[in-house]
Amino acid sequence: MTKTCARYFLLIAVVAEMPARGLAQLGPDGTPITTSNYTIDLTRGVVISTSRVTGLAGAATSLAEGVQGGLQNPAAVAWRGPQWPDWYDYWLAFGVTYPFQSGDFYNSGEIFGEAQNVEEDGLFFLIPGAYWQMWNFGIGLTIDAQFVSLKGVENPSTMQPDQLRLRFTTFHIQAGYGFLDGQLVIGGGLRILRQRAFFSDRLVNKGGEEFDSLGLGGEVGIMFQPHDKRWRLGASLYPQMDTGLRTRGDVVRTLDGDITFGTFFLPRSTELPTSGGVGFSYQFGPRPTNQPWVSVEKLAAPELERLERRERQVREAEQRELAAARARGGPDLDECIRVIEERYKRKYAQIKHWRQQVKRQAWEVLRNRYRNEWPRRYHLLTVDLWFTGRVTDGVGVESFLFQTVQRSGEKVTLSPRIGYESEPWPKRMKVRVGSYVEPSRFAATAARLHVTFGIDINVLKWNVFGLWPDDYRWQISTSFDIAAEYQAVSLGIGGWY
Repeated sequence: MTKTCARYFLLIAVVAEMPARGLAQLGPDGTPITTSNYTIDLTRGVVISTSRVTGLAGAATSLAEGVQGGLQNPAAVAWRGPQWPDWYDYWLAFGVTYPFQSGDFYNSGEIFGEAQNVEEDGLFFLIPGAYWQMWNFGIGLTIDAQFVSLKGVENPSTMQPDQLRLRFTTFHIQAGYGFLDGQLVIGGGLRILRQRAFFSDRLVNKGGEEFDSLGLGGEVGIMFQPHDKRWRLGASLYPQMDTGLRTRGDVVRTLDGDITFGTFFLPRSTELPTSGGVGFSYQFGPRPTNQPWVSVEKLAAPELERLERRERQVREAEQRELAAARARGGPDLDECIRVIEERYKRKYAQIKHWRQQVKRQAWEVLRNRYRNEWPRRYHLLTVDLWFTGRVTDGVGVESFLFQTVQRSGEKVTLSPRIGYESEPWPKRMKVRVGSYVEPSRFAATAARLHVTFGIDINVLKWNVFGLWPDDYRWQISTSFDIAAEYQAVSLGIGGWY
């Protein structure tokens, strides 16, 4: 990504829909943009996600497991694994990605010359997320936030160099349910895309021209994981989403129907085209796969039923004694009833205590089975195929900045992906490696091959002041994405499973 991308978001951030009738037509590649009759293609070809997904080269559509997989498949919100046997579960994750070299973030080539290779002063991505699950139902929020800070960008209002700050945030609000005892997981949700740009030397806006936009879209995903099988299938779909600019300040609508900002012709719209993927994964090795989620209540059902019968018997005995006491009557009736109730209250408390002990023992059995009894070694192979749709009269990000036509999204593009994961140091370290093809959205450039790798390290056991179980372990993870004119590192923190 370059200053070209920054100026794009400053000057459009997105535009309200407007009729194209009467506007001039967009010219061929290399000619100046002299009309608003075009659309910005917002497609981001590189994989920006959690450390695990990036390390697997984005081939994670069939591995929809919690927050880690939520950006690839909305079904992740309802996936229940055997690591947490209570009726509820919650997932928290936090990741950051920093492209330490991004001279050609959009793989648009060198059509604009050396100007597009100006280094950016700051670019990074934050991906926090939180899920809450109840039995086979789940809800959650994952945020994909991009931050850019560029110095020396000309402020169109003052015509002086200034510092430009950009924030592009996509909120994924998701819900899902696991059918067939969790073998078929379906999820969906709402995407909210917010783009902001302002001139300021601080993180908060304290003046200058500001542009912001908002767009709404949907998403849906599905995963099939038959119990005790070694394979999984997954698919996800993200329909087309357009955003609209709230015009203000120096934005002008001309008599010809164009929208201009200084000498720039703003587009009639910006668009995230329809995209989606299908995936397949297969796991080798002794570690069990696709294990059904077993709750504490299910494992302890015989003992809990016995305690339920015991409680009914105690309640019936209490009612008989109370009835007999009332039949006898007498001046000490109230005291007699109080004594009986107190005695049976202690019995109920004892049954409750036994019930808690039974559940706790079942919890420990299930937890120990997952963490210590199952073999840890495995070899996971996963493949995905992603597509991105067309954009009518689309141009690329740098094309808009330089006001020179470079058409983008004229055809559907495909991105094959493959990843491998293993745990060579049981209970301590996981590694992964992958590769994917980033297709070009432009006729003048070719697809770009990426190589990825990553690692998770089990570093700490901590219950976070009692909010997590005493045996809960935390991991740090990192991944790298290497390609021509693009290198990025991702860091994350989350639970070790």
